Amino acid sequence: MALRMLARPDDDRGRRRAWIRVGVLVLASGSVVIGGGSRGVVPPAAAQDANFQPVNPGYLTVATHGSLVPEIVVGPGDQLGGVDGGLFNPFVRDHGLKLKLFQTTFASMILAVEQHKVDVGEGVFYTPERAQHVYYTYPFFVTLAAILTLKSFPYSGPDSMKGKRLGTVIGYVWAPYLQKWSASGAALFPDEVTVGQALLNGQIDGYINGEGVIHAAPLKDSTNVVAHRLHPGDFGMPESALSNLAYNIVNCDNRGVAVPLDQELSKLHATGEWQKTLTANGLGPDADAPLKSPVQHCGGG
Repeated sequence: MALRMLARPDDDRGRRRAWIRVGVLVLASGSVVIGGGSRGVVPPAAAQDANFQPVNPGYLTVATHGSLVPEIVVGPGDQLGGVDGGLFNPFVRDHGLKLKLFQTTFASMILAVEQHKVDVGEGVFYTPERAQHVYYTYPFFVTLAAILTLKSFPYSGPDSMKGKRLGTVIGYVWAPYLQKWSASGAALFPDEVTVGQALLNGQIDGYINGEGVIHAAPLKDSTNVVAHRLHPGDFGMPESALSNLAYNIVNCDNRGVAVPLDQELSKLHATGEWQKTLTANGLGPDADAPLKSPVQHCGGG
């Protein structure tokens, strides 16, 4: 699903390695990501607000679908780093809660939100159809799409992929475009690890996702893999499918969680802590997203 600032694939391996190191550092030292201090924090009593009812009392249960550095870094236990960790860690601290992760696939994550088995699902792009089933928070990250190939593959654009196998994850925004571009060549996988491994094994020739997936397992900044940023029209995709805002989502009937999350993100921007989060994850201000909700459709909008 999500991501970032590659200028030229061959020149930025150093930056990629720096990102993965930063992601680990940020995960290990939560104070770096989330910023410090108690300026303007919401009192713990706010967690008991009648409109804010966690699925598991005392916890914010967040469904995640794997690490997508630098957007999401899933650590051991219930540790969450990366950009989204820079929101959730101060949120649970300010509301007197603990973080509880529900690790699953992307499609199952959305279903868990719909079934109200979790409070929040993270790292989701907006589509009008999806907005009929879940409620979107403010976006927290701007992600850029790329096609990843083995370095040995002579990629020169979509034409060079004709007759080849292209993969992405089930439910990702790029899936229907791939299926339309080549019904026989599109391959959909349950998660990023499986499709990434398929690329490394030669089962597919290209893998479409956000740029940052190259930093995460199983690719892990492999020198044998190259990310080629996509452009409007590639594989029939419009600009809206290539430069995406990443959101967190909640159940349509549990918007009481979305409101304080949006307030937390607004506060982090106002205090300058959000810029520290971006910097700690190796990102600049162009990775920031506007504090604006998309058009909501679930439950009457």
